[in-house]
Amino acid sequence: MDAPTALAAPSLATDPARPAAAVFDVRTAIEISARGLFDRVAFAAVYAAISLLVLPWMVGVSWIAAILAWELGIGAAMDRAIAKMPEDRATDAYALAGIAASALYQAVAFLCFANGSAVGVALAVTWICGSVLNVLVYSSASRQLLLATLFPAAAVSIIGPAIAYGIAWPTAIIPGLVGLFSLAAWRFSLDHGALLRELADRQHAFADVERKLSVAIEASGDGLFETDLVAQTFHVSPAWSAMLGYGPGELASPIGDWRAFVHPDDVPKVENDYVAHFRGDTPHTASEQRMLCKDGGYKWVLSRSRLVSRTPEGRPWRIVGTTIDISARKALEQELEAARDLAESANRSKSVFVANMSHEIRTPLNGVIGVAGALAGTDLTPGQLEMVTLIQSSGQMLDRMLSDILDQAKIEAGDFQLQIAPFDLRAEIETAAALTRARANDKGLSFQIVYAEAAEGMFEGDAVRLKQIVSNLASNAIKFTAEGDVTVTVEVLDAQTDGVAALVRIEVADTGIGFDAAAASRLFGRFVQADGSISRQFGGTGLGLAICKSLTDLMGGDIAVHSSPGVGSSFRVEIPLPRTMSIADYRRQRAGAKAGGSKAAAFAPRLKKLEILLAEDHPINQRVVQLILQPMGVALTVVGNGQEAVEACEARRFDLILMDMQMPVMDGLAATRAIRERERATGAAATPIAMFSANAMDEHLSLAAAAGADHHIAKPITPERLLAGIDRALNGPRTGALAEAS
Repeated sequence: MDAPTALAAPSLATDPARPAAAVFDVRTAIEISARGLFDRVAFAAVYAAISLLVLPWMVGVSWIAAILAWELGIGAAMDRAIAKMPEDRATDAYALAGIAASALYQAVAFLCFANGSAVGVALAVTWICGSVLNVLVYSSASRQLLLATLFPAAAVSIIGPAIAYGIAWPTAIIPGLVGLFSLAAWRFSLDHGALLRELADRQHAFADVERKLSVAIEASGDGLFETDLVAQTFHVSPAWSAMLGYGPGELASPIGDWRAFVHPDDVPKVENDYVAHFRGDTPHTASEQRMLCKDGGYKWVLSRSRLVSRTPEGRPWRIVGTTIDISARKALEQELEAARDLAESANRSKSVFVANMSHEIRTPLNGVIGVAGALAGTDLTPGQLEMVTLIQSSGQMLDRMLSDILDQAKIEAGDFQLQIAPFDLRAEIETAAALTRARANDKGLSFQIVYAEAAEGMFEGDAVRLKQIVSNLASNAIKFTAEGDVTVTVEVLDAQTDGVAALVRIEVADTGIGFDAAAASRLFGRFVQADGSISRQFGGTGLGLAICKSLTDLMGGDIAVHSSPGVGSSFRVEIPLPRTMSIADYRRQRAGAKAGGSKAAAFAPRLKKLEILLAEDHPINQRVVQLILQPMGVALTVVGNGQEAVEACEARRFDLILMDMQMPVMDGLAATRAIRERERATGAAATPIAMFSANAMDEHLSLAAAAGADHHIAKPITPERLLAGIDRALNGPRTGALAEAS
């Protein structure tokens, strides 16, 4: 032990909220003293050698021998004994030992002073000054130790000069100079102590941050890793190893190659991420990859890392990063993807089911409505006509319900598309009203349509869906009105700015049963009626108003209702529709047009001697078309599948082909494609083809158009619908978009 080198050790256990105070610890001082043993003995040996300039060699050798005996024997034994004492007693004992050690070290200075030569005095003063500086730096934390270790040096600096020069003025100068040096050394020791405390505080703060970070990372379960690209080593934290199922010490560290733990399919992506990061393209890497676990399986992790240092040549050197277990998230994503795929599959299955049901239901329905329509055109007794009319109205009601279900399915699937084309507003309103006027007359209701002055002209929009809205609202009004009237009011509010669509307002009012505000708030929902008893009393699916709402929304419009129980209801629809010509031009065109009868009736005489091929597999549908067309003089050829239709077209040319979409052997789409390919190969003119089918959904229209069909006639058919469809197929424009006869 050497008391002058005792350390004032800053405590790391102090409050981190304030600077740490210097607290003397005997055991720490003993440890520091042991570490400085070699330096002390070496300096003592140097001074012993220099002292030979003024002292006999036996003196120097004896002094260094005494130093060695103290440091290796007596002092070391005392240090071990003091370390076992209580803290208060240990401090006193350490101070007493410090006096002895300091006196032994100052003996050489005393002997140099006693020599009296200039070199001897210089050696003595130098040794004393070094000792004082050493004591002030390392022993200032303990006043008791400081005084004990300074006392021998102070005594030698006073007594030594007196021995060398006697009682004279040089005797006072040397202690004074030593005192000035001691004052400067004291100031230095204060600065040194402040610096040590600052460093200790910073070290403590850093250790505290490191501890908190370590706790946070450990609590999060994230793994840490560090890669040395030069040494090709990969160091990982225990949490990183535990993430892959390894216990403490089971995974060798450092790891030679990180690629051994990454799924082979993911290695190229991870390497590309590193290359991009090294180029400076990204602030850090972030890659989702599969890691090999101890059990041989793979676990999904998110790895983030950053390059923290480069070599002097600028090459990437050290990478530090974290690894997060995302296997639970990946499992959830896979479950969601599976659920999405299942939902999409179910939606496709539903679409196929709806299409098949449409075909299967419309096929017999086509027979009912078609035959009833053909029968109505024959000579019947009043009773027979009443029964036929009842069959027609029932079939039409069933057709409407089926159409509502199909339309709702298309809207829900997001596959519904509007067919935009120019149309005559008043003509379409009249057509829609004609479908319901007869029912109003049967119930004895007054049914009227009121047009505002500007409610006429040509507009651009989906006329079929507009008629559907008007027809649904009018049918509902008639159904729920026992007596009184049903009024359809049509207005058009033209915009004052060019290029802005006009607002078409259609209001359907009745004097029926009405409903309250609570029923009105839910009326436009699917399968909803104002009262549960309504479906039992009046029938219906509750889809009509929901479809009106959906169609109005698709056309960018709005629908609202006002009703009072027992008074009646008023439904108002507002849809923005652009005009395709001014009212003045429209009126001039109407004035110049020749008056004519029914379009179908006017077209019927022109059907005589037309050669039409019907490809239809169902006998009832075949007979329905025959009953409608043969009385008009049509030369009708009937085949049962698409293959027979292709063969018939190869044998002769027809004026028109009515092609069912779903048939055995070869369906209508394949047959249409085959016919079109043969026409292109031979250079023959294209035969008009109307897809004659119960499949009336938008995707079916698209498939038919892609196959080469010109038009579509939806089942179930009436004589009017069939004749209108044939007229359009033969005489209508061919724009590439498939039109539907309704």
